Amino acid sequence: MMFIFYLGGCMRKALLALVVALSTVAVASEPQSGGTLTVALWQEPESLNPFTAIQSVSRIVRGQTLEGLWATTPEGEYVTALAAEVPTPANEAVSADGTEVTVRLQPGLTWQDGHPVTSQDIVFTWQVIMDDANPVSSRSGYDQIEAIDTPDDATAIIRFKQPYAPYLTLFSSSIGHAILPSHYFEGATDISKSDFNRKPEGTGPFMVESWNSASDITLVKNPNYREAGKPYLDKLIFKFVPSREVATAQLQSGEVDAMWNLIENQIPQLENVPGIKLSITPAPDLEYLGLNLNNPSDLSQPHPILGDPKVRQALSLAIDKSVLADKLLYGRAQVATSAIPLGWAADDSIPASVYDPEQANQLLEEAGWVLGSDGIRSKDGQKLSVKIMTTTGAELRLLAQQVIQEQLRAVGIDLVIENVPASVMFGNWESNGPLKRGQFDIGMDTWGPDIDPADYMNIRFSSAQIPSEANGGEGWNFTRIADPTLDEALSTAQNSLDQEARKAAYAEALVRINDSYAYIPLYTRLYIDGFRDRVQGYQGGPWVNFAWDSENWYIEGN
Repeated sequence: MMFIFYLGGCMRKALLALVVALSTVAVASEPQSGGTLTVALWQEPESLNPFTAIQSVSRIVRGQTLEGLWATTPEGEYVTALAAEVPTPANEAVSADGTEVTVRLQPGLTWQDGHPVTSQDIVFTWQVIMDDANPVSSRSGYDQIEAIDTPDDATAIIRFKQPYAPYLTLFSSSIGHAILPSHYFEGATDISKSDFNRKPEGTGPFMVESWNSASDITLVKNPNYREAGKPYLDKLIFKFVPSREVATAQLQSGEVDAMWNLIENQIPQLENVPGIKLSITPAPDLEYLGLNLNNPSDLSQPHPILGDPKVRQALSLAIDKSVLADKLLYGRAQVATSAIPLGWAADDSIPASVYDPEQANQLLEEAGWVLGSDGIRSKDGQKLSVKIMTTTGAELRLLAQQVIQEQLRAVGIDLVIENVPASVMFGNWESNGPLKRGQFDIGMDTWGPDIDPADYMNIRFSSAQIPSEANGGEGWNFTRIADPTLDEALSTAQNSLDQEARKAAYAEALVRINDSYAYIPLYTRLYIDGFRDRVQGYQGGPWVNFAWDSENWYIEGN
């Protein structure tokens, strides 16, 4: 039996060629306490609930105040957070059959209000996730837990229904999950409309002081943080700005101290600007198109256009991904080959999709779509027209959409761009989120796996994770791909205790996903963050979120 969590030799060679070793902002002096640091975010979180809000900005902000049992380092190694040790077979915290995991909490842990953290909080967190009253994004993995025993306040024994290899993806800070304070809710597990969602009670280095809609979220130092003397900062302000371009301008002017998520074509603009430094690392994220296989008007029926695999394949063949990577991203990105671009589960043998507009035209003809005098194909009186949606304020994606629009038009496909705010696009079932409800044709976004891709792969591609009325909108398989062979491969990868068997299962899954043409990888990205020179202590890497180590940040010369 093996449980291995590492970057390893499977890191994609193309990505390694792009970037030098992990970028670390150099520490020029001894850490200094005090001061306020302002970070520009070009999106506002919809919520700080770790189980309902999946936006990257939500994960970044809530990660300052909420923590899981463990987390990952930039190199992809699991380390403790609230747990006293990372449970492994080697330290006998995982049973021989892989069905029991024993968690021991660090001694003396308290919530931000001073209340002690106990094993009952772990149980409560699981109960919240499994409560049907909560519109959680996914219960994947947590639904494999049969029970959690608490022999004492510092110990929890997690009992799985069957061996569950990716157990470290549960209750993990690295995927944005966290332990919840049972005393805060007084035992009520329905937290969907709680004040906690805007002002959570956690164990992290900072606490939410205020949230001013459309303006900022201000965090203050947690006096009860588990690491003595940290955080160094007194305040951490996340300032909402209209776009990445505005954030960049404010970074240059010194109006903000840091900004999250620059894009590759901004590197030449900023890399030699006095007073600014960049953190650039490989990323497991990729830009992709998700095609809805079902009819938005009747989800029980195939999509009237995209339900035809020939149309989906033609759409993929008509997109020159290299143009997106080379022209829009200054050659700093690579054409993506599959849903797992980085890490031990990546498969370097999968070839990149080809650009072949001639074959695309042939497939569309075979599917009965006839080219009209206006250059757009039609069939049975219906135009070959589909809508594409991404979040507003993302200039790179808009430029990419425009390039794709032009390329698809060359084969007779009319692509209509209709972008919406992130809070709308990623809305839950109750708020009629278009992805959740299946009210879209093509969704465009960036997403990628953790060092263990189990959670990501399950919630994106398992048929059990198709959002529906019956499951309360659980899951993020919004393409609605339902493939028994794919489901079996994902199940094997989840339950096998042999790492090589897991890798083989993921390789099969990736091929099935590619062959469906429901999910079209475009290009892989870099993690690029910008800082003023006075900011010290930041470390970036493929397997960590922005500001994952904010307790170590400080302002030089403060």
